[in-house]
Amino acid sequence: MSEKTPVTEVKTEEEIKEETALSPETGEAEAPSEEKGKKKKSKKTKKAKKDPKEMTEEEKKKEEEKKKNKPKDSKKAARRLLKYLAGEKKWLVVVAILVMLTAVIGVVSTLAMQPVYKILEDVIKTKTGITEGSAMGGIIKWITIMAVAYLISAVFSFLYTRILLTTSLKVVANLRRDLFNHLEYLPLSYFDKRKTGEIMSHFISDVSRISDLVSSDFPSIISSTISAVMTLTIMIIMSWKITLTMTAAIIVMVGVVMFITAKCSPLFKKAQQATAECNGYVEEYVRGIKAVKIFCYEERSKEQFRILNENLRKTGVKSNIIGGLMSPLLSMIMRINYALALSFGVWLVLKGQMQLPSLITYLSYAQSYGSPVASIASSYNSFVAALAGAERIFEVLDTEVETDEGKVTLVKLVKDRMGEEIEVTPESENGSYAWKIPKFGGRFSYVPVKCDVDIKNVTFSYVEDKQVLKNVSAHANSGEKLAFVGSTGAGKTTITNLINRFYEIEDGEITIDGISIKDIKKDSLRSSMAFVLQDSRMFAGTIKDNIRYGKLDATDEEIVAAAKLANAHSFIEKLPDGYDTELSADGVNISMGQSQLLNIARTAIANKPLLVLDEATSSIDTRTERLIEKGMDKLMADKTVLVIAHRLSTVRNSENIIVLENGEIIESGNHEELIALGKKYYQLYTGAFEMT
Repeated sequence: MSEKTPVTEVKTEEEIKEETALSPETGEAEAPSEEKGKKKKSKKTKKAKKDPKEMTEEEKKKEEEKKKNKPKDSKKAARRLLKYLAGEKKWLVVVAILVMLTAVIGVVSTLAMQPVYKILEDVIKTKTGITEGSAMGGIIKWITIMAVAYLISAVFSFLYTRILLTTSLKVVANLRRDLFNHLEYLPLSYFDKRKTGEIMSHFISDVSRISDLVSSDFPSIISSTISAVMTLTIMIIMSWKITLTMTAAIIVMVGVVMFITAKCSPLFKKAQQATAECNGYVEEYVRGIKAVKIFCYEERSKEQFRILNENLRKTGVKSNIIGGLMSPLLSMIMRINYALALSFGVWLVLKGQMQLPSLITYLSYAQSYGSPVASIASSYNSFVAALAGAERIFEVLDTEVETDEGKVTLVKLVKDRMGEEIEVTPESENGSYAWKIPKFGGRFSYVPVKCDVDIKNVTFSYVEDKQVLKNVSAHANSGEKLAFVGSTGAGKTTITNLINRFYEIEDGEITIDGISIKDIKKDSLRSSMAFVLQDSRMFAGTIKDNIRYGKLDATDEEIVAAAKLANAHSFIEKLPDGYDTELSADGVNISMGQSQLLNIARTAIANKPLLVLDEATSSIDTRTERLIEKGMDKLMADKTVLVIAHRLSTVRNSENIIVLENGEIIESGNHEELIALGKKYYQLYTGAFEMT
């Protein structure tokens, strides 16, 4: 096994429980048992904020968690979200107009009931029949007006709903596009520190909340705001005295909305973070299901998932309970308000200061006034949740991309009819590779690509103060084979990560053909290399498509030739659909050895001047390894090759073999020289010392 980049530390069950166990009362992480008594006491006497120096480790952890979940800048997130909506501005204006018309029709149409009540009052007072005179005609007229108004309102509602569904999908598609495109240019270290499920939650959970905001909450907020303002205005016009008695309740309603909103914002962000952690663990579990079963890890996995799931449940419950308080509290306030309005209104009617039809109409508005306010509150909760999701997405979009200050590019040169060399793209079938070096005055010089690799005094560490490579130097001339051997963690794979600039060198230098790799654009640098990695990543699609990944415009004949070179042709032919056989994600429906053979075929078809083999035959049995040796020799012909291997038989014919231990070179030379030396390499080769 080659050494890997840093991974997340696996914690013990006790550590997991201690760090993530939740209090049933609060839904927050509990302190260790010895701290609980102190915590409960301090809760009662919660005073001024503690000095960080006086805090326990548990208190510091909680304080950091609060800062993490607290929205950093909701206004900024809202402004950036509006930029995505700006592209659909015309349609959003149309939607806003339709929503306003719908809201106005809904509010004003209620006034049509007042003449109906007046007609009924007159009928009761005069004790005439409902069918006598013009009573029935008047009632039918006003009811018809209301029916037409509601029909128009329904048509408007259908139109803006359809427009918004289309608009929200466009906005979400643009967000996902930008998010995916940005991830393409983030440094590898970003992915090292995050689980796949956590990254996926941005595309699923966070984006879905924004979609809901645009498609349903946006019209709801507009409609409810207009309805609330118009209803209040009509109520003031109809009876300012009754409305004045309701002012206190309205102020309380506004206070409740503001208070609950302030509480909900960090809770929604915390709930979304818990969702990401849970998704990340499930994704990791599914990918490693074989290891789980082999090591009988089921019970431990269940317990870890239970803790994460319980954390998600409790944070979700807490945020939804507080958010859910809005509607019943507002409903209760409105009912009390309605009772006050009814009492005062009846008193005004008895005093002769208000007509009964007017009171009935007023009470209809007073009763319905709570609905738009509650709707605004509910939509605002969704708005806060969507902003929390937007913040998480924008945090990713604000992550700095890979820096690339390189100016040198990779091109191909061909000779024209006059014998002059002209530049073509690196993908061209003809020509020879060259480095295109910019000069002053817009001129360029060309250096033929030979792939002389020079590693000069390179020092590197993934984590500060923990050096993985210490002053490593090595050289490979064009067409030579340079091998690195050593125990796991010795620094072998790190060298390949530095050569292709997945990570930047801390100290020292690596040059190719005398050009520092820092001066070569990353795309060009990586285009000059072909890799056969230990992790033979296969993608969902046909075998043909997976081999073609090395050269997207490869013909079927080239694919077959590459497969034969890697000795993969024979097993592919035995499959039911041959080269058209569909592979599952990660190639789980074929063996690891077969995946690696396809990986080698993919590299063969790429045909790059520099070849890097990182444990290329680790998943292949010794018999298969011998079968492909001739093919590999053809693959490596006229190429500079860097080999990292556990199996020393694969490095015997290397011009130079570097033996690494703890990031330092302890031996170097060819096979015969190292055997004659009789030290570490000799012990590894003869089996006197086993490589771990």
